[in-house]
Amino acid sequence: MKPNIKNKSARLRRFYPLLALTLLAAPFLQGLTISESSAARTLHTPNKADRAMVNTSSVHQTYQPDGIKVLAEGFHSKITKPFVAVVRDVETYAALRKLDENLPKLDADFFKENAVLAAFLGERNTGGFSVEITPSPVDINVLEKKPGKGVMVPQMITSPFKMVALQGVSNAAVRLNLFVDETWRQAMTSYRVTSGRFRMSGGIAGTSEGFGLQGPMAVMREGNLASFSFRIVGSETRKRRLLMEYATGVIDGENKIQINRMSADSLVDSPNSGLAGTATFSEEGRKLTLSLMSRPSLIVDGYSGQGTIEAELRAPATKP
Repeated sequence: MKPNIKNKSARLRRFYPLLALTLLAAPFLQGLTISESSAARTLHTPNKADRAMVNTSSVHQTYQPDGIKVLAEGFHSKITKPFVAVVRDVETYAALRKLDENLPKLDADFFKENAVLAAFLGERNTGGFSVEITPSPVDINVLEKKPGKGVMVPQMITSPFKMVALQGVSNAAVRLNLFVDETWRQAMTSYRVTSGRFRMSGGIAGTSEGFGLQGPMAVMREGNLASFSFRIVGSETRKRRLLMEYATGVIDGENKIQINRMSADSLVDSPNSGLAGTATFSEEGRKLTLSLMSRPSLIVDGYSGQGTIEAELRAPATKP
């Protein structure tokens, strides 16, 4: 008995569209298996791997790369150790200028629409070194530029630095996420969050959501300043919550650090007034407690939040 060629062709015509749809959907379905815990594991260090995490997240406004203006740069700074500061307020900038009074004067009006990014490379035995600050769609790169091989350089001790204005940055809405070169990462002390909780509320409907916080963070100190690199992700959330931010605070006499202004990233829905933070260290710096709270705001039907992070010093990796 001969097969029914007509019926067979009809079945194949119905099968091919189904096969094509399955092949197209496979990458999407595979992507749905990625969990929040695996995302958190990509944040263990402030390196290039963080960029992929930030790039695929639903976050608030990121700094756009067309508003960087050089305020000062040179080869001799009084800050002679690697340090990077992100400053959004005049009080913190005044503390930075106490470390190097040759930095330009800036008033409170400047910080209404701008932030300062200042990078100090530390001492080098020769000339030819410099600091490079380049933006990307996801973050801002702070890099060490070394002299080329065989290039003649001045035989003198230098301490290169560069300071730029990040123009058009409001104090709340724009996240400032940095990728810093190895020179500055080696100067950071790494911590891991052992416990953290945050609650966000507000809006027209009066919504409220509480969630956990986890991930790594790092601290870099210079004089009475401390800079924090946050790579925090929310857990048990209805939507993705991140704190990918770099912020600098002032250390007072009681070993407390006050961060006057930083973005809330996506921990708090928009519109919001950003965050302020107070950090304390205990057990000779082995433990860190950070309290976060929304800054005062006149935004009608805006959102606010508050929370606490407890972290401990990460043990250095042991060599086999």
